[in-house]
Amino acid sequence: MLLAGAALAGVLAGGLWLRTGDIALWLQGTAPELIGRALDERVPRVAAAVLAGAALALSGAVVQGTVRNPLAEPGLLGITAGAGLGAVAVVTAAPGAGLPPLPVMAVLTGLATFALITAAASRGGLRPDRFVLVGIGTGYALTSVTTFLLLRADPWQTPRIFTWLSGTTYGRTFPDVVPVAVVLVLAVPLVLGLARHLDLLAVDEDTPRILGMRVERTRPGLLAVAAVLAAVGVVAVGVVGFVGLIAPHLARSLVGAAHRRSVPVAMLLGALLVSVADTLGRTLIAPSQIPAGLMIALVGAPYLAWLLHRSRA
Repeated sequence: MLLAGAALAGVLAGGLWLRTGDIALWLQGTAPELIGRALDERVPRVAAAVLAGAALALSGAVVQGTVRNPLAEPGLLGITAGAGLGAVAVVTAAPGAGLPPLPVMAVLTGLATFALITAAASRGGLRPDRFVLVGIGTGYALTSVTTFLLLRADPWQTPRIFTWLSGTTYGRTFPDVVPVAVVLVLAVPLVLGLARHLDLLAVDEDTPRILGMRVERTRPGLLAVAAVLAAVGVVAVGVVGFVGLIAPHLARSLVGAAHRRSVPVAMLLGALLVSVADTLGRTLIAPSQIPAGLMIALVGAPYLAWLLHRSRA
């Protein structure tokens, strides 16, 4: 109910406030031109926020369960740093390129980074602690390269790439949302079908092996699903952090640690978080806008500090 209300508010709110009757007219194709243009822009953005939030939350739930680290999130897969580097490379190498090459290159470099981290961490067995350490180190290295490219870039192109790195739904269309929807349709049944495997992986390293699970196959497979989910999330909302960290934690606090229950709740919470952040970013200082990623960071950073304090206690 909260998610439905947030999505409806996202469609109605903005520089021009609309009514529910305007949506009915838009669906019938009889809305006035000004209202039609507003809804043509807002509906894909709301859809992108909802689906990308669900994808990032699902990715975070899989990562946290697979590597047994409650503070893990999709950024450890190298997707965030790799996607940012790919986007910066497009802007600096081809300043006149349109929008489509940017998300495509971001996804490709993000998945390539994940493959590199997996290969480096697989020596001697893909242990969770090794994967996390390699991921963190690779992320810092790629972030340094991204900063170097930004310093050498044309100053007129810098705002464009910073907007992308801040996470935004600006200019999104339904073709940008389709990849996220397709991956979610395929990934959700797969992850729920492997919920028992995730429960066992989250216990320790020995219990899954004792019960006959092929950890060497299951763990990389689940991490690959999480990487693809994070990559398509980049297509919809750019580089957004904290969603994959916060949503699974909130879900576990509401319904417990069993992944069959926590995963759907985490997806709903992730979709709600990104949808609300996008709506607030579009309305608080309208007609100017605050990127959704920055709005989420304003909530995520204090929550992370509280979570660290609680875990220490």
